[in-house]
Amino acid sequence: MATERGADWRIEVKGTGDDYDPIGGEISFDWSRSSNEIDESTKDDGQYGSTSFGQQKITFRVNGNVKLPDPGLSAIASVSKASPPETIIRVTKGAIVKYEGPVAVGNFSSTHPKDGPVTYTFDMANKGAPTVDNFAAAA
Repeated sequence: MATERGADWRIEVKGTGDDYDPIGGEISFDWSRSSNEIDESTKDDGQYGSTSFGQQKITFRVNGNVKLPDPGLSAIASVSKASPPETIIRVTKGAIVKYEGPVAVGNFSSTHPKDGPVTYTFDMANKGAPTVDNFAAAA
């Protein structure tokens, strides 16, 4: 087994037709899955409780350097201003699709330092169930 390299994983935004545009200048992204904890304990359970988890929320926090023109980043910036701010993305490693599904886009921001690259950050969260959700896909 080889160690995964982050440079091989990319986020792409649905373009026209079946096309997806990569987000240029991407430096890194965080992929997170969370669920609310549900206490299913009763008075009958004795000393040990019973816990489960509720609906899943999948989030992506993306950051990078602005490199224009960039159809992927332009699409994200436009979607973040739309109502509702929704699009379809996928996470790929080469030809392997790890995640694909509808997301809401928010918290878009950019930083413009005097002596450095212009950078961007934004957040995305799943909008319902993804069509592909396979973090460990290898083929």
